[in-house]
Amino acid sequence: MSVTASQVSSGNSTKTFLTALVANGGLLVVEIGAFLVLKRRLGRIYSPRTYLPPPSKRAQELPAGPWRWLPALLIEDPKDIIQKNGLDAYMMLRFLKMLIVIFLVFTVCTFLVIVPVDIVGVEGGSGIERVTWSNITSAKDQNRFSAHIIIVYLLTFFVIFMIRRELLHFLDMRHKFLISKSHSRLAQARTVLITSVPDELANEQDLRLFASFVPGGIDRVWIYRDTKSLNKLFNRRQSACRKLEAAEAEVLKHATGAWRIKEAAHRKLHKKKRDEEHGYMDLELPATSRELLDELVPLKARPKHRTGFLGLFGPEVETIPWCIAEISRLNGEIHEMRENIVKGKFLGSVFIRCNLQLGAHVLAQCVSYHRPLAMKDKWMETNPKDIVWENLDDGALEMTWRYATSWIATFGLIVAWIVPVTFIGTLSKVDTLCQKVHWLNWVCTAPNPVPGIIQGILPPVLLALLFVILPFILRGLAWYECIPRYSLISISVYRRFFLFLLVHGFLIVTLSSGFTSVLSEIINEPTKAVQSMASELPGASIFFLTYMVTQGLAGAGAALAQLFPILIHFIQKWFLGRTPRQAYNVTFLMPSADFGVILPRLSLLATIGFAYSVLNPVINLFAFLSYLMFYLAFKFLLTQVYDQPDENETGGMYFPMAVSNLFVGLYIEQLCLACLFFLKASISPTSSIAEGVLMLVLIVITATAQILINRSFGPILEFLPMSLGTKKMAQRYERRQRKGVFPATPEGEEIDLFKRDGGLGRVRRRIKRLPRKFDSTMLTLKTKVMEEGQHLATPRAVRAKMAEQQVEAQEKMQAEAEEKIATARASTSKEAQLEEKDARQKEAELAGVVGLMDGDAPELYRKSSTFSKKSKASSKKSSPPAFDPPAPAGIDLSDEDSSEDEQEEDEHAFDHPSTYVDQPWIWMPKDRLGLSQLMVDELHEAGVDASDVGAVMDVKGVVEVTRNPPDEEWIGGNDL
Repeated sequence: MSVTASQVSSGNSTKTFLTALVANGGLLVVEIGAFLVLKRRLGRIYSPRTYLPPPSKRAQELPAGPWRWLPALLIEDPKDIIQKNGLDAYMMLRFLKMLIVIFLVFTVCTFLVIVPVDIVGVEGGSGIERVTWSNITSAKDQNRFSAHIIIVYLLTFFVIFMIRRELLHFLDMRHKFLISKSHSRLAQARTVLITSVPDELANEQDLRLFASFVPGGIDRVWIYRDTKSLNKLFNRRQSACRKLEAAEAEVLKHATGAWRIKEAAHRKLHKKKRDEEHGYMDLELPATSRELLDELVPLKARPKHRTGFLGLFGPEVETIPWCIAEISRLNGEIHEMRENIVKGKFLGSVFIRCNLQLGAHVLAQCVSYHRPLAMKDKWMETNPKDIVWENLDDGALEMTWRYATSWIATFGLIVAWIVPVTFIGTLSKVDTLCQKVHWLNWVCTAPNPVPGIIQGILPPVLLALLFVILPFILRGLAWYECIPRYSLISISVYRRFFLFLLVHGFLIVTLSSGFTSVLSEIINEPTKAVQSMASELPGASIFFLTYMVTQGLAGAGAALAQLFPILIHFIQKWFLGRTPRQAYNVTFLMPSADFGVILPRLSLLATIGFAYSVLNPVINLFAFLSYLMFYLAFKFLLTQVYDQPDENETGGMYFPMAVSNLFVGLYIEQLCLACLFFLKASISPTSSIAEGVLMLVLIVITATAQILINRSFGPILEFLPMSLGTKKMAQRYERRQRKGVFPATPEGEEIDLFKRDGGLGRVRRRIKRLPRKFDSTMLTLKTKVMEEGQHLATPRAVRAKMAEQQVEAQEKMQAEAEEKIATARASTSKEAQLEEKDARQKEAELAGVVGLMDGDAPELYRKSSTFSKKSKASSKKSSPPAFDPPAPAGIDLSDEDSSEDEQEEDEHAFDHPSTYVDQPWIWMPKDRLGLSQLMVDELHEAGVDASDVGAVMDVKGVVEVTRNPPDEEWIGGNDL
């Protein structure tokens, strides 16, 4: 006898769940096993933070052995992550820890109350369906739902309590982070970006007048103007440099390979003719010459490309000569355009750096202009590397239009995504569908484990793959919105991605699962379709249970094992490590976490867990296990592997959004239960209506709690409160009074925390900026050398010329320092002594710089703290580069006085890179034949900067590097 579809349908839910559990449990075991084996062998993948970053940023190496690393990881203080990877990373772990506690309580409560209520004394389904809401169907058992009501109320209040408690902790940590010595000293902590600025404020004088109310005053103003012509030349030069660098590396690799072939032929030829006395002699390396290069790399073997669109059209040219000519020409044009730059059209954006951190926060919060939309958007914590320059040239109306169309496109994409997601949802209930659609009977009657794979494994996998490509589309929409910072683009992606996941990863899948179950009712009795679909909603919990298993267990294991990153790493090393820069990226750069993509996925799991917490209590257990696994995985990754860029740090601002999304799960749970109670009115009218009303009351209570929390925390989450800012300044004021710097304030007299000792304050700032004057002088000398026909990239010529004129420049600066010291001595206050000490220190540092141009002065360079603190925003070249200056200090959350330790400011920080960034050096690897030096010299003669420092090519043509590109300042941080 054949088995019918209806006969096997009743047990398919349990088989689906068990199949998914076994498959994903097995995958988890494999992933953990791979992690334990590979962790000891691939330190570059599993523990790069233990040796790649600067010393103060490095992580402690975990103990060796299969399991000893686990307790060490668990007891490690999560707050250490703030120093290594910032507050965003720490608050992500805190979010996971909060969800672990929440779902532990959910699991205990529902297993002690809901599971016995659903099972004991109830005649219902079999297998896993016995512990679900659907098991209670009899009219006499309807009073059991009162237990569900009580548990839902208690758990909702517990979640609200946890949210408020964690927000209080976040508030404390964020404020400590903002006023910490390590953060408040940064220039970005005092910089505000303002867009849509009217033309009448398009000059520095009017902007300073406009911001004259700011406490402490304004330090610097940058006005963003149109430099499109210069930008085009700059971008073309960047592209040509990348192309030339790749071509030079290809030529060197071809030459190395050709010489290796010559050596092999030589060994084969003389294999039988070895000298008995002296032994076999290897082929001697020839003298380096252009002839040797031409012999090893003939013309037909040299790289070529087409000059037309995307390199597909136009005449074919030899890449190296064409790029050299192009870069040389562009260098001259860019230099000339910079020398004669004309103020272009004002593009509506300004950067204002305040003298005080509190002043920047006051400026960012004020209502700035009296016309609609003008100066409406202001952003704090602006880092030069975080700026999207292409998004700064649009007016207020265009930005508003782009914002509207971007979100319209997002909602349109949500609608278009329904079709594939609905299909995936129907797969999760294919056992029911095959009873209505007979040509699908083969699915239900197929031998085990085929039905379980189709329903339990295939839908979650397909859904996960579908959402892999989505963040790239959403990032493009956020970019189109004209958001001016990369970190804000990531936050916009978070909002869109969570909305997508909520609609398609939860709502559409739920409805499509119910749709397949009531297909015949929809066809035969359309008027009862809504009621029938609502009654089938609890049945969709099986899909989400398998989804939780797939994402929580196997997903967390995959994050820990990093099998995909391993694959990507070796692909990059084998195929994308051909140039020194590519090899540097593979060797030294660590991966980072994209919280805009990771957190929405974690929030969706919480939403699913809340929605089905009483409908299917088993989901609480797997949610708890999933978040426990994710916590272990991400704590390991954030302490041992990931390196979050400082410029992308938001100060934990993802956390309030993630916590707010938890309310969505509560609303869905309560609304779903209210609908289910009202739909049972035909079975038990009085109790069902009362229970439904109680759910509506709980929705109101939850909404009220969310409103109160938002009103309480909203104003103080983003900005630094005056109470903390002025408290810190008052403490600094009192310390200076105790030192005698300021006279004691008579009792009852107003204290002016923002006053400055005019002359001495200005002297301090000018003395602090002496090193930048030195840099400016050196750049002037470099330009003069170029005008005399000598190239900057020929070190000996530059050193000789600059050494003659440097002494004169240094004597002038030392005279200025002495003048400042004499002025300070004229005062009798103790602050004058501090000024004298500071000036002496700066004078000593300047004296140590004289020997830098001798070519062998790394020791002096190491001792110069001035150079080691130079802002990385400008990426200026230094000659020679510093190889090991002191590592930067870690984040200190203590409230210590840091006014005398501010980050040295970069005068080009918020100028467009095209206006000041030098030509990137063509970085080539040193080869055993010495051809790289020949090619470097030829580039120097053509006026193209180049170097082969820090990179080598072995006999097989593999490129290895020991530092970052030589045109960038070496910040240390490795032991290679």
